[in-house]
Amino acid sequence: MLARVADSLYWMARYLERAEFTARLVGLQIQRLPVGTAVEVAAGWRLLFAGIGNDPPESESLGNMEDDDFLFVDGYTLTDILTFEQGNPAAVANCLAAARENAREVRSAIGPGIWSSLNREYLALRRTRLVEVWKREPELLYRDVAEGIQRFHGICDSSMRRGTEWSFMQLGRYVERAQLVCSMLVAHCNDAAGREHGGEWPVLLRACNAFEAYGRECGGVFEESAVLGLLLHEGDLPYSLRFCLERLRENLDVIGPVPSDGLGTGPLEILSRLEEHSGDGAQRAGDRLLAAGDLRHLGELFRTFHDALEGSYAFRASDG
Repeated sequence: MLARVADSLYWMARYLERAEFTARLVGLQIQRLPVGTAVEVAAGWRLLFAGIGNDPPESESLGNMEDDDFLFVDGYTLTDILTFEQGNPAAVANCLAAARENAREVRSAIGPGIWSSLNREYLALRRTRLVEVWKREPELLYRDVAEGIQRFHGICDSSMRRGTEWSFMQLGRYVERAQLVCSMLVAHCNDAAGREHGGEWPVLLRACNAFEAYGRECGGVFEESAVLGLLLHEGDLPYSLRFCLERLRENLDVIGPVPSDGLGTGPLEILSRLEEHSGDGAQRAGDRLLAAGDLRHLGELFRTFHDALEGSYAFRASDG
């Protein structure tokens, strides 16, 4: 496989994962605008922007506003920034456009059905105007975006052979997912203000498709230690870090890992360090769990893993 093909497949999957996760977060935040208190709504925006690595305009005012009507109106502006703002590379529309551009470069590798699926979702969002959907049920827009990306993955699942093309896509998908979950966990662990009104853990669990699993495991009381235990160590939960790490190792095995560089900086070595935090021997709920600083370190390790991947595979042509 050519290096440019591997790189495009990897980044296509990363951008799609970012778009889907952000869409779910924004949709959940919009649902609470008419019913949440000013403090809850402000906390939701603050955590959303912190988790995806953006700063909202006049972010220092979030949490100090007491006018519910003002927060609802201002929610339109913040939603637009996260969805359509051209200057925000993490906006949902920009992520979909970047994914589509990478897919266009490798149409022969992914096939016409997969390309058409992604192109259809991109065009649907491009034709959308927030001012129009805001008058009705704007949360449905974000549900449709998330479900459209899930349909794309379903088409990939049912039509692609499990070779190197597939594996580079899976690497991009789970590297992005792990980084996003780490970032959201750090933001929530640092949210002292939000903790005063019970925390935002239910919203994060819903964004990670883990709300029902948490209820079955831990009941209806949302505790930081229990949420961390689930999202860090639960191997059967698609948004847990352990699940992501298992998928990363599986797909590295398919591609064929490069030999160790002897310095401990290759993808496999870094992956092994990450697995130490999420395997069977890792600390679970009820024990001393990772602090926010430890979670930041995990996020940095995932970024280092990404750099090692690009250095070892995507920028180097293979013979396959």
